[in-house]
Amino acid sequence: MASFFKVICTSPNSPIAINKTSRIRSNPPSSLSMIPRCNAVKEPSFVSTPLQHAYRYGNPNITDEFLDEYASKLEGFKRVLKLVSEDPLQGLTMIDAIQRLGIDHHFQHEIEQVLQRQFMLSANGNGFNNNDLHEVALRFRLLRQEGYFVPAGVFNRFRDREGIFRHELCRDIKGLIELYEASQLGIDGEDVLDEAREFSSQSLKKWLMAKVDFFSDRAIRNTLDQPFHKNLSRFTARNLLGTDFQGTNGWINILQELAKMDFNLVQSLHQKEIAHISNWWKQLGLAKELEFARDQPMKWYIWSMACLTDPTLSEQRIDLTKSISLIYIIDDIFDVYGTLDELTLFVQVVERWDYAASDKLPYYMKICFKALDDITNEISQKVYKEHGRNPINSLRKAKHDGSIQRMCQKLMSIWRMGSLAQVYI
Repeated sequence: MASFFKVICTSPNSPIAINKTSRIRSNPPSSLSMIPRCNAVKEPSFVSTPLQHAYRYGNPNITDEFLDEYASKLEGFKRVLKLVSEDPLQGLTMIDAIQRLGIDHHFQHEIEQVLQRQFMLSANGNGFNNNDLHEVALRFRLLRQEGYFVPAGVFNRFRDREGIFRHELCRDIKGLIELYEASQLGIDGEDVLDEAREFSSQSLKKWLMAKVDFFSDRAIRNTLDQPFHKNLSRFTARNLLGTDFQGTNGWINILQELAKMDFNLVQSLHQKEIAHISNWWKQLGLAKELEFARDQPMKWYIWSMACLTDPTLSEQRIDLTKSISLIYIIDDIFDVYGTLDELTLFVQVVERWDYAASDKLPYYMKICFKALDDITNEISQKVYKEHGRNPINSLRKAKHDGSIQRMCQKLMSIWRMGSLAQVYI
């Protein structure tokens, strides 16, 4: 249903219609319909009063002095990064720590400069011509995850004549951890990375059985359970704060202090966004009117927070959550409540974006279409104000490419199959 919320600016400049909702009548019916409906087990709602409290009064720990100290440490560490990254391995280690702590959005320019030098070093044959498994695997992962082409064959030097990873590598815990992380970026046909993943995972599991020290045990378990490439650093960074991260580098303490401050700032920002979404959802009133539908605005917000991790994209996260909420509501209408005739009419109204035809919709669909129209206009106004183009026309023209029609037809097919299944049972 993403086509409903398409905001690609392909339409020409045009003024935004400020009040379209007045065309849609949403008076409730005098009596409930007697059409038999499907029964569904309603999932629990997510309620978080403390977050709303935080939004109302703010985080008392985030003062002007806190923000000044934060800005000072941020600029200070950029200078440290520039100096320390002159050493190839130290530069890689710093980038890894920055990314794992979830604060890489502050250092995109600096990270790009370091990785460009690392790539040139590799292109000249100096980056992977050593026998340090940890360094080779770390350089491979950081470059590849940023889009640089690095062949998987760089790991062939760690295999014997029979193509098996050498047994002595099993003693290198740091190397095995990084080899396992690097193997997560393999693509189809890269057998060496498949073998690397199997070799490293089995070797690391043996270390766990051997009762290694506390820090090594935790590092191994975190790697096997939550490899970096398949996780979100914002969710795992808290586990790394205050720990022995990649040894005893002098800059790590400064970085961890900065990460803690950033964590508090972003956490406060997310709390405000959640409170905003909660208030919007409550005022929208769909949860009250559509009792059969899911009522989980906090769960829907997680999608946006995971997709748009940059703290500066606050408004975009809120708008995306609103769109996602309508996807779930419309999905419940198709899966749980709507009859085939109602769904057919709803598809026609949405395809044509026909306000007059929306009067023929049943009340529960009418208020859903009204909310859909309101959100579309709200996002369109923001896009028009910022970029000078109105994307709402491209949304209304979506029927020409058939994307909405195919989506709705698929949902209707699922609805039919569900009905047939009920008859069969």
